[in-house]
Amino acid sequence: MKIIIYTLLATALFTGCVTKSTYNATLEELGKTKSSLSEAKNTISLQNEQINAQKILIKKNRQEIAKTKDELTQLHQNKEALQKEYKDTQKLLDASQSKLEKMRQIELETKKRNEIYARFVKQLQKMIDAGQLSVSIEKGRIVINLPDNVLFKTGHANVNAEGQKVLKEIANVLKEFKDRRFQVEGHTDNVPIKSARYPSNWELSTARALNVVHLMIEEGVDPENISAAGYGEFQPRADNSTPEGRKLNRRIEIIMLPNLEILSNELPKLVK
Repeated sequence: MKIIIYTLLATALFTGCVTKSTYNATLEELGKTKSSLSEAKNTISLQNEQINAQKILIKKNRQEIAKTKDELTQLHQNKEALQKEYKDTQKLLDASQSKLEKMRQIELETKKRNEIYARFVKQLQKMIDAGQLSVSIEKGRIVINLPDNVLFKTGHANVNAEGQKVLKEIANVLKEFKDRRFQVEGHTDNVPIKSARYPSNWELSTARALNVVHLMIEEGVDPENISAAGYGEFQPRADNSTPEGRKLNRRIEIIMLPNLEILSNELPKLVK
């Protein structure tokens, strides 16, 4: 545009057709044009700077967004890891609480058993002192041990008169514990017995246990809470090679069974 204006001015001057006022106006217009061009250039330059600044900002924002995405991914992974750790910890806590509860139940059962044992000893003390029986705790069970000569004649299963008196006193103690189960166990020595009625020690030990159970029931023990078992010579307390040992092995044991659900099922789990 400047070239055009200058050309026009030159042409006008050479032709002599331009007045001074026209010339001055043209120069003024030229100045304005120059000023507009300068302003436009400055504006374009400023806009370029702004565009470049925007590009830098956009690049920075993209980097921040990428960084934020990475951080969010890491946070998500951390969250999943923490949730898994929480679940695992909760399982351990639940297992520990369950174990503590079972141990508490076992402790209560043991305490109650010991209290019952003390009552047995107190109430049967006269017969204990007389050597008619003994009371002990074996493998978590209360065991009343009666030598066979207190209850039976040799080779017989019918309870004698003295034995009936002893068993009656024991029955009076057992029937107080209606929430407890008892098992009468018959045991013999290893000397064979062969008779029409008792072909082996199995039959003799079982018959003796059954006769004791029947007598206990007659004296008021709940039949649902008592059972009989015969073991023959296969659970000896002593060596059968001596008379003293064989005497100890010939016996009736009345066992107060523990809470089998707790002690038989839960205790092995706790001690693993």
